[in-house]
Amino acid sequence: MPLSLTSTQILAGLGALLGQVPDVRRFRPNLLVAAATASGFPEDGWVGSVLRIGGTRIRLDARDRRCAVITVDPATAARDPKVLQVVARARGGYLGVYGSTVEPGHIAVGDPVIVEP
Repeated sequence: MPLSLTSTQILAGLGALLGQVPDVRRFRPNLLVAAATASGFPEDGWVGSVLRIGGTRIRLDARDRRCAVITVDPATAARDPKVLQVVARARGGYLGVYGSTVEPGHIAVGDPVIVEP
């Protein structure tokens, strides 16, 4: 089963397109990474790389194609089709990445994230 990874920066980038930063729970990531790069969507450039987080290495295999589930507000269950419409129009339907564990290990909040080529 693949891991889903999203960054705080990708949420901010999407928020700029939506006019408000969406709740991360809409996207159901296994890992949320604090990222600060020149790109508003750093994960796009990470596909094909390996991330080292704590004692774990994760190969990032593919961009994450999003479905209608992201239209549901996790706090209220209200639907907002604009979220998926913006992701489809501006991002080709992709947001975040899928990865596979290469080397299992412990991950803790605050562990550095290192992108290996």
